[in-house]
Amino acid sequence: MKTNRRNFIAGAALAGAASILPSCCKTQNSWAGKITDYSLLDEALKLPVLKRELFSHPVIIESVELLLLKDNCLYRVRSTDGAEGLSAGHPFIAQVSYPMVPKVLARHFVGQDARNLDQLIFNAVEKNVKRQGIPLNVHVAGIEFAILDMLGNIADKPAGQLIGDVINPEIHIYLGHHLADFRQKEPEVSIELMHKDVVKTQAKAIKLRAGTGDNLGLDRDNAPGRTEKLIRMAREFWGDEMVLAIDGNGSYGVEEAIRLGKILEEYNYDFWEEPVPWDWYEEQKQVERALDIKMAGGEEEIGVHAFRYLIGNQVFQILQPDLFYYGGMIRTMQVANMVKAAGLKITPHISRGGFGFLYMLHMVSVCPSIYKYHEFKMFQTPDANGNIIPIESKNGTFKCENGIIKAPLGAGLGIRIDPDYIKTHKVFQG
Repeated sequence: MKTNRRNFIAGAALAGAASILPSCCKTQNSWAGKITDYSLLDEALKLPVLKRELFSHPVIIESVELLLLKDNCLYRVRSTDGAEGLSAGHPFIAQVSYPMVPKVLARHFVGQDARNLDQLIFNAVEKNVKRQGIPLNVHVAGIEFAILDMLGNIADKPAGQLIGDVINPEIHIYLGHHLADFRQKEPEVSIELMHKDVVKTQAKAIKLRAGTGDNLGLDRDNAPGRTEKLIRMAREFWGDEMVLAIDGNGSYGVEEAIRLGKILEEYNYDFWEEPVPWDWYEEQKQVERALDIKMAGGEEEIGVHAFRYLIGNQVFQILQPDLFYYGGMIRTMQVANMVKAAGLKITPHISRGGFGFLYMLHMVSVCPSIYKYHEFKMFQTPDANGNIIPIESKNGTFKCENGIIKAPLGAGLGIRIDPDYIKTHKVFQG
């Protein structure tokens, strides 16, 4: 019940803070669902992320290139010593802001020492105040992923191990459906489609979708009858052993979010994700206070200060920074450090397409305070043009067995992109 959840969080917070922070910051003794003193989180934010000690000499970035093929983009970085890194961009958001790469972002990286990646990422995001937002952050993330690929190739280590130690060698997944029109289908059809992926992956957890996902915050069921039917049918279909969660994508107002939350509790759902619009912080806290089910959210957040507030006030028990939308793994690890200090949980959000699943695996493998299950939309690498990006794993075939995927072990991002595919792209000059 709610009291037990609060007590659990309070105990975990004290343990998390004690394990991550210097002794001068271990004096917090009361966590009643809110932090009145943010010093614990601020100290967590100061922790370095990239392991500079892996590189004895400067790694000077010579070039940052955006490679385009119609609507698709790749990022390529090269060092003055000839090292190279490649990554794939967001499959659809990146295309609305391509000029930001050569005109705004490249100058924050070219000529700089890649060992200072923490500061470079900070500068790229925080010093572009007038341009901040997801269209900027997806490119920051793409550049960062390419730099981590390059640095991993130099150090002969997986990208994840450049920012942390492997504490989660096996990643337990939850299925988040990858079909864009999932919400338009009847519950019976939705469940049948999801079950096909369950059979393939043997997943032990599933996230369904409530409402229409229109982010309007309406105090009514904007998918009349469908959501409640889906909640009930899914539990009946998969039984009590399946972990079920559901995402509202901002469909509801406070009253409807609470009403549906009570139904989710009745059917033993695990978490209720973003029932109200993402930036309705006060309203989301009202929903959280009224329910016992765990609340999850944060995928649209773009700023560290917002996460500081959400974590400090325990608006969510599960934080979900998106690896693209929030600007990469460095910034996500900073959120994870705050989450650990607060005794909460984190499960990074991912996008379908590009290398979404791959970035998630690297991040989760080294991420502290992770939740038990992490979003997975199948091993698919479609680019923005709908074509599959031809890749080869450096360490065996990617596979999901019994709902578990092993952390990547190959150097850098752990993959090789077909050189002929790369050649089909042209450098974007802006």
